[in-house]
Amino acid sequence: MNQRNNPNQSDRRLLTVSDRDIFVTTQKALLIGIVLKNEIRADKEESLKELVNLVKTAGSSPTIIQTKRVEKIDPKTFIGKGSIKELVDISDANDIDVVLFDCELTPNQQKELRALFKCDVVDRTGLILDIFALHAQSKEASLQVELALSIYLKPRLAGLGKTLNQQGGGIGTRGPGETKLETDNRLIDNRINKLKREIKKVSKQREVQSSFRKKNNTPLVSIVGYTNAGKSTMLEKITSSKTYVANELFATVDSLQRELKIDGINEHIILSDTVGFIQNLPTTLIESFKSTLTVVKEANLLIHVVDAASAIPEMHINTVHEILDQIEADVPEILVFNKIDRIDKASLNYLTEKYQDAIFVSSTKGTNIKKLISEITTNVFGDLNEVSLLISPKDLDQLHKYSSIVSVKNIEEGLEVSVEIRNYYLENLLQKDVVKLLS
Repeated sequence: MNQRNNPNQSDRRLLTVSDRDIFVTTQKALLIGIVLKNEIRADKEESLKELVNLVKTAGSSPTIIQTKRVEKIDPKTFIGKGSIKELVDISDANDIDVVLFDCELTPNQQKELRALFKCDVVDRTGLILDIFALHAQSKEASLQVELALSIYLKPRLAGLGKTLNQQGGGIGTRGPGETKLETDNRLIDNRINKLKREIKKVSKQREVQSSFRKKNNTPLVSIVGYTNAGKSTMLEKITSSKTYVANELFATVDSLQRELKIDGINEHIILSDTVGFIQNLPTTLIESFKSTLTVVKEANLLIHVVDAASAIPEMHINTVHEILDQIEADVPEILVFNKIDRIDKASLNYLTEKYQDAIFVSSTKGTNIKKLISEITTNVFGDLNEVSLLISPKDLDQLHKYSSIVSVKNIEEGLEVSVEIRNYYLENLLQKDVVKLLS
């Protein structure tokens, strides 16, 4: 990879997915879109536009953009000798620092392409991992990203034993007669196992928090959606809190949790923001983030946020549902179209007609936020009903915490209590055998 002369130190950072520990300034990037056999070029344009935004988010400059049709995938270069020669000439002529392919390359293809371009070559998976590494803040997120990176880099790191030793992968464990490649593989395997152990320790704290929340009947609502749909802005607006908000992909990598207080209800709701989803989200990343994504699986309700201003909202919705299926999250959801202030009336009418059960909001303007909160309340807590319950005197205070007591009568079995209570609390108390429903 080329380095700029006299780089500004404030603009320098370590390129995470590179196989060399070098600092780079804003890179000049050559982006290569791929249209495979039987694929339509127009359908791939959105993916290439997304790649442009990913590159900008990673801090590089998408200097040149090329699209290549691939009738048959070349095992060495993916796109074949003729196209590669043309792209190498373009790269040399424009002093390109990094070449990005909008597909997934094999380790051998990446190695061959780096030799031809004489600079770093990164595929879509590597780019996404690099962005996650930039945005991870908490210890848990950092460990999860490093695990995903280690799994991704393992087949690409032949001959980097020194680098892995510096990362604490297993100094002094080299055995007699081992080749360099065998040693490097064992070092990164040790690192992967160590990261998994550390993630397990950190995730235990999340399990304790989950147990405490369930014990206190505190509902959990998770916000999910395609990256840059405005999830963090919505969380901020709903809970009147401050979160990190930026108009870039994967601005949120850590799982953020805030309290939402509902008028007329004593207990609050925990609202959790989650990492944004995207097409072809690396499998290693999903696996690494499974402990964080438990907030999605354990949620009482999902707020599925969609960018109303996107040209392809249906694809974004489908992508989110596919990833929810991968993590086996079978949770009720409210579909929410955000950013309605950025679309014209005709587009809004089209969406409202097609998605009649959805809620349409603008988080920045505050449009329909109260309606969304009302919908969340109804979906989580259910209706307010008056019921007659049988309860032990010792549990009366607990019942009073979650309901309004209308009358109390002593009977032989205990107390017959008439209360106004929402379905959510009634079901929790029934499951815990705190109360019994009287007909």
